[in-house]
Amino acid sequence: MRESSTKLLYAVPNFINEKEYGAGNWKAAAANRLALDRAGVTYTHIVFDPDNPATLLEQMGPDITHLLMEYSGWPELLDKLRDRQPQTKIFVRTHNAEAYHHFHRKIIASKRDYVSVKNWWKLIQLARRDAHCRQVADTLLGISEWDDQHYWGWLRGKANIRYLPYYSPWPYLRPEVDIQAWNHRRHAIVSMGGNFDPSGIANFVNFDRLATGLSERMAERWAYLLTWWSQWHRKVPKVSEHIEIVRDCREPWDLLCQSRALAVLTPLGFGFKTTVLDGLAAGCHVIVLPKLADRLPGQVKDLCLVGDPSRKQDIDRLAEALSAPPKPHSLNQHLYDRVAEDFRAMFS
Repeated sequence: MRESSTKLLYAVPNFINEKEYGAGNWKAAAANRLALDRAGVTYTHIVFDPDNPATLLEQMGPDITHLLMEYSGWPELLDKLRDRQPQTKIFVRTHNAEAYHHFHRKIIASKRDYVSVKNWWKLIQLARRDAHCRQVADTLLGISEWDDQHYWGWLRGKANIRYLPYYSPWPYLRPEVDIQAWNHRRHAIVSMGGNFDPSGIANFVNFDRLATGLSERMAERWAYLLTWWSQWHRKVPKVSEHIEIVRDCREPWDLLCQSRALAVLTPLGFGFKTTVLDGLAAGCHVIVLPKLADRLPGQVKDLCLVGDPSRKQDIDRLAEALSAPPKPHSLNQHLYDRVAEDFRAMFS
């Protein structure tokens, strides 16, 4: 058997580390490592400091033929690499439509933020940097089909844009955890708390509305659990008496595998809401808002419960749907297989 001539370096920025355990960027990188292993691709995994280009360039041996980098934020670093090793094929994993994401996270927070010249200048800079990244890279591996079509495809540049879906790595990272049968699950809806930014605030405000509405509608008593990681936040949001704030959730996957539903109730943010796939993989009903549903891939959206908790008719429909188990599927395994096969085709 002929040995492959491909020499792959998989580069991950140093802020994606064990302190971020359970965060979206941590899960996305973990999923890529698992898929590379599944594909049988030989690679070297390195960590680099985005503020110190030498931490990447010094690990780029002349025999490296392919680079796979997490995030699109450092086109100048890619320029240095291109000048040094023009033969290396550069693949960049895009996590967000960064300019749009900044608009949702920073600019719409308040009237003061909206009129801030500094915030708008930052948005322009992010768009320029992403366009620069597309000009330097050979391929952008998008985590979101919507972002690929409505953001990355509009930016000038030569890089091919290729959709590389997220799948949940949890079933493979924690195979010892049983995915509970529906009848053995707790009557609980979980919402994974975000931050005190517009997206996080929208999530817990809508979760409060959902809990209030369903509490008045459901015959059985349900628990409404808002996880709020203590290592990230000392203060917690103000919510109604219907919601229990879970301060210690060291293993989010374990909680999902024991609960009947997950609520992801923000219309804001770009990239891909990784928790949606985590919930589906865990056998939960996953409740999303209509605006978020419109940015999900069709096969994911079809498995979700779409509703607005501020509308009584949607609360009634959600209550009925939650009385029965979700339809069975193997979407997460299918996506895992697909990503592994994509990596095999790219790097073998």
